[in-house]
Amino acid sequence: MKIVQISSLWETTPPPKYGGLELVVANLTEELVREGHEVALFATGDSQTSAILKSVYPRALYRDGVPWTSFHDTLMHIVEAIKYAKEWGADIIHNHQSHRSLAVMTLSSVPFVNTVHGTLDPKVVSPEVQRTFRFYKDEPFISISNFQRTHAPYLNWIKTVYNGIEVKRFEFNPSPRGDYLLWIGRFTQNKGAHNAIETAKRLGKKLLMAAKLDQNVPKDLEYFNKFIKRELKPGKIEWVGEVGHKEKVELYKDALVFLNPIEWDEPFGLVVPESLACGTPVVAYSRGSMPELIENQKTGFLVPPGDLEAFIQAVKKAPSLNRTLCRKSVEERFTVKKMTQGYLEAYQQAMAAFNKKR
Repeated sequence: MKIVQISSLWETTPPPKYGGLELVVANLTEELVREGHEVALFATGDSQTSAILKSVYPRALYRDGVPWTSFHDTLMHIVEAIKYAKEWGADIIHNHQSHRSLAVMTLSSVPFVNTVHGTLDPKVVSPEVQRTFRFYKDEPFISISNFQRTHAPYLNWIKTVYNGIEVKRFEFNPSPRGDYLLWIGRFTQNKGAHNAIETAKRLGKKLLMAAKLDQNVPKDLEYFNKFIKRELKPGKIEWVGEVGHKEKVELYKDALVFLNPIEWDEPFGLVVPESLACGTPVVAYSRGSMPELIENQKTGFLVPPGDLEAFIQAVKKAPSLNRTLCRKSVEERFTVKKMTQGYLEAYQQAMAAFNKKR
């Protein structure tokens, strides 16, 4: 097949450090190329890929201070991808951009699918974005978890495809050498870093945090200064910075437990399969997609949202879980190959529906 992948311009594909959507697109693109498909990737100009790389901007937009509210570069990005797909004779366009691209995507003469990587929670998503999704509800959408669909049951969901990781790049460790708890994410309130800190303090355990702090988001800076900065103490609560893949794996594989006390309904959460791949069980508030990713009392513990006492007790028990089962669950459910197969099936379904309309 000839496939056009439209990644994000907000981060490099794959991201040098923290990043979800761009990592998923990179994994999918590389696997498609390995399986013999011709792929054109629309991403930042400094992206690394085995596919044909096309770009309208040289690097991650946020690094040049472009505000998240800007649509201009994204619109050029989408339009150029649609034009290229037609000229190239592509079979399908896989759009990973969300509401920013829906109106333009409908002008494509090439079949397309839209993966929604973010939340559709009406309590979080603006009325303007909700109106956009409702207006284009009949276009083909792919969810990254079954839970994600519950916030927008009106959309034409054609398939759920779980995000996949390159499992072989995550070293399995049956016996962690570290005596620490781990939290990885972005310093923003809904990721729950403050809950992880409180858990570690109550248990008297060392906590390592590998996190991105977005200097361009005032509310994240305010959150960090108010809830995180004052708690940082060497040997107790440590922020090790924003880490790359190699450093991340080292942190995962030697941790006792990965903490995921989220305060939002996360539609997926790559940190969960990444941690499990290294053998480290995950304790999470049972919100969003967490019940689909974690097998309760087998690969981790699911705790009622907001119940910090129950969370702490679960963290106490989690080191006794079988780390081999954690790894096995990822090998069975969250590999790049499995994700790619799911998308290829969705492509065929979307192409058939598109051609039937013509």
